[in-house]
Amino acid sequence: MDGRNAVLSGNFQGFSVESADFAHGFLTKERMAERLRTLGPNGVIRLGGYSMDLVWPAFGEWTDVPAPPEAIGGTVDQSDLDRLKELLDATGWKVTLGAPLKTVIDPSKIKNPTRDPSPDVNLDQVVAEVTAAYETLGEDLLGVELGNEYDNVTTLTEAEMWETAKEYRAAIDQALPTAHLKVVAPSANTAKTNTRLDGFVTAALADKSTNPQQVLSEVASHWYPWSHCGSSQMTIDQLMSPLTHTNTRNKLAGIMAAGDRLHGTIPMTINESNSASCSGMPAASNSYATSLWSLDYLLQAAQSGVSRLQFHTNTAAICGDFKPRDSADYPISYRYYGAFCAADQLALDKNELSATPLYYGIWAFRQVPQGRFVALDLDDTYLDRIRAYAVMGADGALTVVLINVQDPAKADSTHDAVTVQLPEAFRRGSVRTLQTTAPEGLASLDADRISLGGQQVNPSGQVVGTAQATSVPVDHRSATVAVEPGTAQIITFSH
Repeated sequence: MDGRNAVLSGNFQGFSVESADFAHGFLTKERMAERLRTLGPNGVIRLGGYSMDLVWPAFGEWTDVPAPPEAIGGTVDQSDLDRLKELLDATGWKVTLGAPLKTVIDPSKIKNPTRDPSPDVNLDQVVAEVTAAYETLGEDLLGVELGNEYDNVTTLTEAEMWETAKEYRAAIDQALPTAHLKVVAPSANTAKTNTRLDGFVTAALADKSTNPQQVLSEVASHWYPWSHCGSSQMTIDQLMSPLTHTNTRNKLAGIMAAGDRLHGTIPMTINESNSASCSGMPAASNSYATSLWSLDYLLQAAQSGVSRLQFHTNTAAICGDFKPRDSADYPISYRYYGAFCAADQLALDKNELSATPLYYGIWAFRQVPQGRFVALDLDDTYLDRIRAYAVMGADGALTVVLINVQDPAKADSTHDAVTVQLPEAFRRGSVRTLQTTAPEGLASLDADRISLGGQQVNPSGQVVGTAQATSVPVDHRSATVAVEPGTAQIITFSH
């Protein structure tokens, strides 16, 4: 087995969705259920993001209070919770709920009060929303996230953030003493280092008055390996590079090192992530390359021991209809890294959301069964060509994933034959291929040219086409698989 003896669980993968999408009523059964069901049950939706501090919770004594002008993220009310409950019941997914932070803390601790001014929400109002959410969602509500990237929007120290987490936890517990709801924190920014995470864990461990497990349901981090903020750019070559893979490996190792200091008692999650921060990079974050990158990243993260990885996405946007950062529509705008979007307004009105390349990578990951990772002896010198993973299922079947990250549109890309040495005798193997037929290769923006084992996902979210699998011969506990550039092979070996 691998070094951590890591387990791939059924609820590892999920989505991060803006609080504004929730407040605008986009998370409905009609719109989202089929797309989640295609990925399978047990996923987790994180409601939060940048707009966490820009929505108005209309619950309790604030039910009929008009939202102030600063609430450009919209108003969350009971009808939104009711629709969310229908969606969760229909899919088997669960949620974490984001809670405003900026106006609850000392105003002098807000880093830039004039940027994205927030509606004046106090802790009592937060608790009123959490109470309504728990009464509606019950055990489907896994935790309450404490703000979004506190280190980007506040000057709170790690120790002050820990004290704030305790304050939220105590207020929620007082209102819901039998619910045992805990806090998701610290949700620090996407830096390559884990300085804020380490400091938060240090503060929690130094506090002898409270056990961290009494406060935290999960310790959350964010990770974007690249950026499109300001003048930053990202290319497809950068996304698929060994550097991205090794930077991510180091980030994951740091997260798990912090988890080890907590003796593995609290799940370590990446509850917001994608290819490039600030809504993604046009022509890269929405390219076929992200199908292969996301499959690789999900498997890499699961093998590291992280408990969950959630891709940030839009839920009700027209493909390519990006709104500028200073637009009032930005909180619900299209993101280039989204997992689904509508071809046009007519499709959106009909709740037809097309699968993007990112979705296909996630869908491919969801084909890998639950089980324990098996270590593969693949040197880093191959990272510019091949990524490889293996999972042993409870039924004894072995699933191997081989990803050729080379661009099929480039003349110097190589067709690699990979020989897998099997840990025990298997009689046969079968392979399903993730690929595109687009001549642009990794740069293709046409998700309609992508297929997984001959199948696709239609705009209604359903799988269409006939499943195709190719036999892989096994000879003396080894099998050789041809992995063409720009493809991923999911091979299942069975007895």
